[in-house]
Amino acid sequence: MNTPMAMGGSGRLETVTNPRDGENRPAILLAGASVRWAAQSLRRGMPNSRVIGLDWFGDSDTRMVCDQFHPFQTGEDSQENFSQQIQSVANLHAARTIHVGGLQVSGGENPWQRWNRLQAIVREIAAGSDCGEFPVATPITYQCSAGRCSLAGANDGAVAVEDLIAQTSGRPIHWLWKETNSTGGMGVRSVAPSKRSDSKTSDGWMQQRVAGRSYGLVAIASADQTRMLGLTVGLHQRFGDRPFVYSGSRGPVSRIGDAGVSDVPWRHLQTLSEQVAKSFSLCGLFNLDFIRDASGRWWLLELNARPSASCEVIERWATDAGWLAPDDSLMRMHMEAIDGVDSTSRFDGDSQKADWSSPIVRTQWIKRIVFANREGVVDVGRIRRRLCAESIIIELADLPTERTRVAIGEPIMTLLLRVDDRAKKMASAQLRRAIRIVQGELLP
Repeated sequence: MNTPMAMGGSGRLETVTNPRDGENRPAILLAGASVRWAAQSLRRGMPNSRVIGLDWFGDSDTRMVCDQFHPFQTGEDSQENFSQQIQSVANLHAARTIHVGGLQVSGGENPWQRWNRLQAIVREIAAGSDCGEFPVATPITYQCSAGRCSLAGANDGAVAVEDLIAQTSGRPIHWLWKETNSTGGMGVRSVAPSKRSDSKTSDGWMQQRVAGRSYGLVAIASADQTRMLGLTVGLHQRFGDRPFVYSGSRGPVSRIGDAGVSDVPWRHLQTLSEQVAKSFSLCGLFNLDFIRDASGRWWLLELNARPSASCEVIERWATDAGWLAPDDSLMRMHMEAIDGVDSTSRFDGDSQKADWSSPIVRTQWIKRIVFANREGVVDVGRIRRRLCAESIIIELADLPTERTRVAIGEPIMTLLLRVDDRAKKMASAQLRRAIRIVQGELLP
């Protein structure tokens, strides 16, 4: 994985072509921040498709699996620019466009309207619940523009950002500043009274910070039903005042702590997934992000209405467990759902009814993005040799092209590790060692 690639401002599309591209097959354009997993999944489940990739990184394994690849050109007015580039590449290949990952482009629903709808769904379910308290809530959120904030979903007057912070100073409310269009936690910052420049000059959110563990629910919506596919633990890393930069996923979750699977409110999460899919007219894979606090309450943070990074963890685990056939894939199910085909029955498992005592079902996959702790050049071969010398068996993905230079805080590559339930401590130690090797083997 390397830094976003610019094309020199020439306006021409850089293209990488694989030999099989000449075949007359239906073209599918995958556009996102990183499309590597989606392309691999699509290739496995729909081998007769012509896969076109368009993302920020242009990693070598992404280019290898795609029939053709184009890197995004970065510059001013990035959202509008990305939309134009996606349309241009789609026209070039007469391709059908599928958005994956967290890339924000213009033309979508207003993010403030989306949040208001999510908040309203949670309130409606809670109000109509006939089985006690609904265990899902939403954090206090203010929509901010030009230095003034309005409570999301309310008609009250706006208040100045500094006044809002001053009013809650000394109270047990801590705030996060979220940029309106950001992804992977890159635009989320802790708000300190002494540092409020972002919240005073740009559009975004002031949101109550909830202490707890991050979870992501992967689900799929078809014309006839919405089905949960699995729950993952979100992994995050702090970079300065950005406390929640996405660094991977672990899952699926079969239990929380030692209390057992009953601690996961599957029935309530299913109801929420169904209502979200219905309200937003979703078809295909989507993801709901939560924080679970110490009291067991689940706080809904975000809807990702497209295949997300945690889907890879669920797909690998489901294939191992026999819940997904070796020649099937989540991206194939996603495409079929968009076309109105209910393919969820092929996912031969149910999170609510699964036998979590089975050794195969109790395994997990860890997807861990490794970030650079110093500037340097990535030598993938050197890293592989070092891992082999220390008998560390781990899969490398999102591999940067040869001699890629990364800066501090930029992603180097991704590690993928299958974890047996009976050897978690050993796997954790192996993963930590692998991370140190990847970071330590950067060349000057």
